[in-house]
Amino acid sequence: MRSLDWSRIILCGFVAGVTFTLLTAVLVGTFGSEFFASVGAHATGGSTNTGPALYFATVAAGLWAMWLYAVVRPRFSNKIRAVIAVSLAWWLIACLQSLKWVLLLDIPLSACLPLSWNLVPTAIAVFIGSTLFDSVQSN
Repeated sequence: MRSLDWSRIILCGFVAGVTFTLLTAVLVGTFGSEFFASVGAHATGGSTNTGPALYFATVAAGLWAMWLYAVVRPRFSNKIRAVIAVSLAWWLIACLQSLKWVLLLDIPLSACLPLSWNLVPTAIAVFIGSTLFDSVQSN
């Protein structure tokens, strides 16, 4: 097994994470008003905290996704299959993590369904990160 090029993983993971963050912000801003209202009702003072830790966690997920891509890419016959597998893995982990808060806060399913569409930003972010990963020359 070849060693991992961590500089490529970090660079491409950062790009994937920032891409995902921006695309998801558009998605949630467009379709997430009912979700924000439900979460805001449970938050202290009626507002949610969107500080730097939230953005760091989202970008860190991009780093994880590019690490996963670097590990699984040699096992797939083509790049698209690897991108699909990594996108589905990232989306599934994110959905399961979000599900615990949905259940804990008793958020209505109708408020969460539009947010399940984040598979599209996930796939776009992984595709962009993987394209950069494949084009960056290793040392």
